[in-house]
Amino acid sequence: MDSKDARSNGDLNARAKAFMETYGLDYPIIQAAPGGERLAHAVASAGAMGALQMSWATPEDGYDTVSRMKANTRGNFYANYILHGEPVTLDKVLEAGCPTVQFAWGLPSTEVVSKIRGAQARFGIQVSGRQNAERALELLPDFLICQGIEAGGHVQGTSELSNVLLEVLAVAGEVPVLASGGISTGHDIRRVINAGAAGAVLGTRFMATVESDGNDVYKRALVEAGVNSTVYTNCFNRDWQAMHRVLRNSTFLAWEAEGGPLAGSKPGENDIVAIDDDGSEVMRYSSGGYGAKKGQLEAVAMYAGQGVSQVNDLPPAADLVATLWREFKGQ
Repeated sequence: MDSKDARSNGDLNARAKAFMETYGLDYPIIQAAPGGERLAHAVASAGAMGALQMSWATPEDGYDTVSRMKANTRGNFYANYILHGEPVTLDKVLEAGCPTVQFAWGLPSTEVVSKIRGAQARFGIQVSGRQNAERALELLPDFLICQGIEAGGHVQGTSELSNVLLEVLAVAGEVPVLASGGISTGHDIRRVINAGAAGAVLGTRFMATVESDGNDVYKRALVEAGVNSTVYTNCFNRDWQAMHRVLRNSTFLAWEAEGGPLAGSKPGENDIVAIDDDGSEVMRYSSGGYGAKKGQLEAVAMYAGQGVSQVNDLPPAADLVATLWREFKGQ
């Protein structure tokens, strides 16, 4: 289905059609930030919105990555920043022509917003509730991402998506709201579109694809996970003090068996469990390591949302986008 046909689909609300038109999308499907450049490129090339995690990149890498994406896609991608740290790559990312920037875990400063507007780029802010959305709207963002507690990874959301989405939509006015948290199928996408969202953000489902930078052990665990396989916890907080949703692996189960002790008393907390691609050591309870290729890969944090039980295969990203759209249409 080409973009014109998709946008004229009677099952899409006016906000979804307008969002797709503005961002050059064939589908109201947005990738969450984890996954790597190869996945972002595949998703964007398939007509959805790809995502680049820029919080831990160097300015030079950020510039080069955005330049490649600009050269090889229609520009239907965004750079993601977690505001627990300064967005140090932002200047170079904007210099390279990044069309869209998205922020989570905080609100961008007015100086940052001015830089984005000066570069003629757009930006969105992830929010977790009505008051958070009202504060974010004061910065005049181009869109909001409403995250529910069902999401995988580090979870900013604190309420179920079905409830918080309605709260955020009530105050967003004409600002498009994207829904995030536990979305894995086209049926899930239809549900949030019917509720008024302009699009759906999928993280776990896109991690279980050929192109994602997750290692094979992690991807296999996502496919094999069943209902109630995830836990909302602060277990993997060695280097980031935030709640997260992960699969129940050996590290979590050993920690839980000891009663969930604090740092300093966690079982095996000085263990090196994996070696990342860049040669760095991944310690037990670290927030990273899902892309490592050597070591006890099952023991690192395996981020997954509550929709993981609907993940049953590892397709190429383009095939996944096509499948999601067929499901959305009820085929």
